[in-house]
Parts: sequence; structure tokens; C-alpha cells
Amino acid sequence: MRIASLIVLPLFLFGGFARICAGQEEAVTCDACHKLQAEPLARSVHAALGCRDCHDGQASYRVSSEEVRRYAAALGAGSAQPRPAPPTFDHGSGFAGKPARKDIPELCGECHANVERMNPYGLRTDPLARYWAGGHGKTLRQTGDDRVAVCIDCHGAHDILPSRNPDSKTYSLNVPDTCATCHADAALMGEFGLSIEVVDEYRQSVHGRLLLEDGDTGAPNCATCHGNHSSMPPGFASVVDVCGQCHQHAAMNFAKSIHADLPGHKGCVRCHGGGEGRHFHLIERITKPAGIMIQRYAHLLTTEPAPSTAQVAEAIHPDPRKIMERALPSCTECHDDIEDDESLPKLFVLLDEIAKAEHLYVETARRLDRVAQGVLLVDAQRFLFEDAKTHLIELAPLQHTLDNSVVGEHVEELNAVCAQVNAELDKLESGLRWRYRALIPIWLFALLFAGACYAKYKQLKALHVGPFPGESNERQ
Repeated sequence: MRIASLIVLPLFLFGGFARICAGQEEAVTCDACHKLQAEPLARSVHAALGCRDCHDGQASYRVSSEEVRRYAAALGAGSAQPRPAPPTFDHGSGFAGKPARKDIPELCGECHANVERMNPYGLRTDPLARYWAGGHGKTLRQTGDDRVAVCIDCHGAHDILPSRNPDSKTYSLNVPDTCATCHADAALMGEFGLSIEVVDEYRQSVHGRLLLEDGDTGAPNCATCHGNHSSMPPGFASVVDVCGQCHQHAAMNFAKSIHADLPGHKGCVRCHGGGEGRHFHLIERITKPAGIMIQRYAHLLTTEPAPSTAQVAEAIHPDPRKIMERALPSCTECHDDIEDDESLPKLFVLLDEIAKAEHLYVETARRLDRVAQGVLLVDAQRFLFEDAKTHLIELAPLQHTLDNSVVGEHVEELNAVCAQVNAELDKLESGLRWRYRALIPIWLFALLFAGACYAKYKQLKALHVGPFPGESNERQ
């Protein structure tokens, strides 16, 4: 009996201990069950934060391992299979749970509007103030409609990444798609009376093509013009102020035009993104870089050796007249009597004058390249021609003054530089032709001298060179 007791008692105690362990509770943290949220949070900019920073609750909970497995399975810990409804779990009275959408801006602002919290990271503390000043924030505050964008719609909830990360929703190339989540939703935008066509217009615009097709992250995206958090730049009086952040010279010259002080005038987008059926996001570039115009002219000459001014304008710079004609219905809202109103005819005369100047510019550039391929040095002329390029670039913002006299002065300066370059090229080519002509008598003298030398050679040979040994007298 004693021997049996020594064998059975330990087994009995071990089995009881095992049963106790199987049902024992242990301290677990949120990530034990909420793996779908914990994993992206660990990779996010908020990795140093804990769940309690946003949801409150306890640091850990006493839960059995069996319950943990059931909760994790129900909450979908990485499984794509259909999941059962999660069992109820008491997180305690201090647990705030999932925040309501309308409360999210203030929740995020607890840190992001706190100078002391943000200063070590070098982050701005005005995003919350800008959000309430913008279209989304005003709608939320005034109407309580939480369908408007809040922080998590643009930044994510648990998967917030730095804006420089290509996987971030706020990465420059991803911003259009992030905004399109709402602004391409016909049902949602219909509720707010907004058009969904702005998204496609942007993608087709000069800004959208630079960003999405060329991958130029410096190109404007939605946030560049509408603001990162404001969704409508607060304090800007007009579209010109927004565009002027980048296009400073154009905005400065537009401020001198007659349109600048007209109430209700839409400014830049009236010409660059307007027209029937448009929503002012299909921004088109009216001017072309000088290098592109030169390339287009060179290509034109391969099919048309002597193109007319109209053909050159259509090839190198077809956009100004087309874009203005497209925006013409907007112009006629005020300029309704075209026969008596000289403003529009003057505008098209201005465009024609600029087209002629551009024609002369590309002709001169082409001639410089052709002459440089020969024996002449044209470094001085190339240096002078840079002044013409400067005047050509200046014409683009100056057109916004709508002042024919101001633009005309720069057109004349451009034409004068081109004329000077052509005059110097004429002089160089003329000098080269005279040098070619001067070579004619030299070559004639050289030929006569060579002929005389050959005749003298024959004469001396006949007198002084005897026959070789063995040659016949007849051969002599």
C-alpha cells in the first residue's frame, strides 16, 4: 500500500495541476485577440503608442488561453474564412470602445494640437484648427453629418504611415486615389451636390499627367491646391491666390489686368480649366517650353520644308487659340456683343503676334543648330540667343496682364534679339562664302603651278635622263 501510494499520489497531483493550468487565467494585452489591428499598428508611425491612448481601458486583462483562442478566431486573426460572431467581453467601465466618427478629429487633436507632444517630432500643431476651418470640418460641425472625411479616411486608422512612404495614403502619388474614395462616389457626392467629374478632370490635367504618368512627386496633387487638412484653403480670397503659390509671376501680372477686380470672376481656371461641361480641374498648359517648340519645329521641317506661319503655330504651339475658343462661352457672359466689344478681337491679335514671335524664335534656333554643324563658331551668337529665350519665357506670365502694349514691347524685344542673331549669322556665312571665293584663284594658281612643274619635269627628263642598259636605240 505504501508503495502504491508513492506511485499513485504524484500522478493524481500532477493530473490535478494540469487541469488547473488548462483553465487558468493569464494577463493578456489587446494584441492577443486584436491581431488584425495590432499588426498594422506595429508598422505605423504610432507604433510607440498603446491601444489605451485612443480607446482607454486597462493595460491587460485576465483571460484564459482558451478564451483568447476563441476571441482571436472570431475577430479574424489573419484568416480569410467566414468568422463566427465575436463573443462578448467585458473591457471594463473605463473602456471607450470604437470612437464615433464625429469625435475622431478632437480625439486626434488631443495629441496633434498639443505643442508639447508634437514639438519633439517637429510636427505642426494646427491640423485640427485647419480641419475645422475647411469644408469637411465646417460641414461636420454645422450639420453633424459624419459622412464627411475625418482623419482616418485620409490617414488610416491603425495603419498610418509617413507621407514619404509610397504605401501611405497621403504619399503624393496616392493622394488622388485617396480623395477619389469619396469624390468619385456618385451616390455620396450626389447627397452633397458635388460633381464626381473633378477626379477624372484632374487625372487628365497637366498636373495630373505630371504626377500620375511621369511620376513627378513635385507636381501638384489635390492637397496642394485644396490644403492638407483644410480641404479649402482658409483665408484665400480667390483661386488666383491658390495658383499664385506656385505661379507667382502669372498671378502678379493677372493682378494688373482688368479681370482681377471683377466680382465673381474665377481667375486662372476660367481660361486654363473652364469651358462648357467642365468643373475647373482639367487645367491645361497654354504655353510650351522653348525646347519642346524647337523640337516640334524640327519635326515639322521633315515633312514641310517651307511651312507657313499658321502651320508653324499649329505644330509648335496649337493650344492658345484652341483653349481660348473653348473658354469663349465664359468670356461672352460679359463680352456679349463681339461686334462692338473690341476686347476679344484684341486678345486674338495678341495671340497672333505672340505666334509670329515664336515662329521667328524657332526659325532662328534651327538656323543656329544648322550653322553650328559646319566650320563656323557660333558661341557668341548662342550666348546672345539666350536673351531671346528669356523674353519668350517672360511672355507666358505677361499675357495675363491682357495688355497688348506690355506684351507687344516684349514681343519686339524678342524679335530684335532674333534679328540681331540672324544678322550676325548672315555676316558669318557671308564671310565664309567670300573665303570660299578667295580660294578659287589660289586653287587655279596651284593647278597652273603643278602643270608647269610637270612640263619642266618632262623637259629635264628628255635632256638629262639616258636609256637604261640593254634598251634598243629605237626605244631611246
